[in-house]
Amino acid sequence: MTPLDQYIQSQVGPMLQPGEQIYHCSTMRRQPGLLMQILLVGGLLLMLMTKVYFVVLTNRRLILIRTKGSFWSGTPKPLNLGVEQYDVSAFKKVTTSGFANNRSMTFHSDAGKMKLRISPWLKSVSGTKDFFEQVPNLINSGQLAQAQLPPAAQQYGAPPQQQYGAPPQQQYGAPPQQQYGAPPQQQYGAPPQQQYGAPPQQQYGAPPQQQYGAPPQQHDVPALALGARVMVLGQDGQRYPGTVVQLQGEHCLCAMQNGQFWFPANAVSAA
Repeated sequence: MTPLDQYIQSQVGPMLQPGEQIYHCSTMRRQPGLLMQILLVGGLLLMLMTKVYFVVLTNRRLILIRTKGSFWSGTPKPLNLGVEQYDVSAFKKVTTSGFANNRSMTFHSDAGKMKLRISPWLKSVSGTKDFFEQVPNLINSGQLAQAQLPPAAQQYGAPPQQQYGAPPQQQYGAPPQQQYGAPPQQQYGAPPQQQYGAPPQQQYGAPPQQQYGAPPQQHDVPALALGARVMVLGQDGQRYPGTVVQLQGEHCLCAMQNGQFWFPANAVSAA
């Protein structure tokens, strides 16, 4: 294992996901084609147009770690100037071209083509030759695209079903029916709406002053006693029988035919 092999391992190791395995490592370049290289041979412009990478193929990703190459030998330096990642299942095929120690590998996908140049004879990264010889067949055979990834399936499959499936039904299903279904009918009286024409304000707790206009203290409050039989004035102008159950300030709780309801005292009179 060369020093650059160790450096690649130190950089890629923390990136690996559960179950992810390294298959091949190499050093590659983004560089103009052969004709342009001949025209610019030995020139500073060619060096400026060249980008050098450590390339790692795993069973899930193609990882490119940007680095720099030596001006004289082209040997990569142990630097991490940025990382690119590609899903290997997206690659349809890999084609090769070039000759001698100046070869290229083109990765084809629906998003387009990515062409990288490689020098199989270089040994600064020990797996460079194997990368060039074996990776095209590995991708073209479909082995990587068909690979199953149990760890990813476990992390992103079952947990969301548990977190967002049954629990919401328990939290937002039955409880709202208990809190906002039967109790409101008992407390705020849908039945009076049918039989006694009580306005909506009475059902949902609006202040009596809003239902009947002027504040109660401006009217003469009739003398009422607990248990007294009374007539209650509804909003429709009709009077309905009831019994006084409780007195509180300027309000009177009356037992009607289908429940008990609060009314302003000035709307209640002796029967």
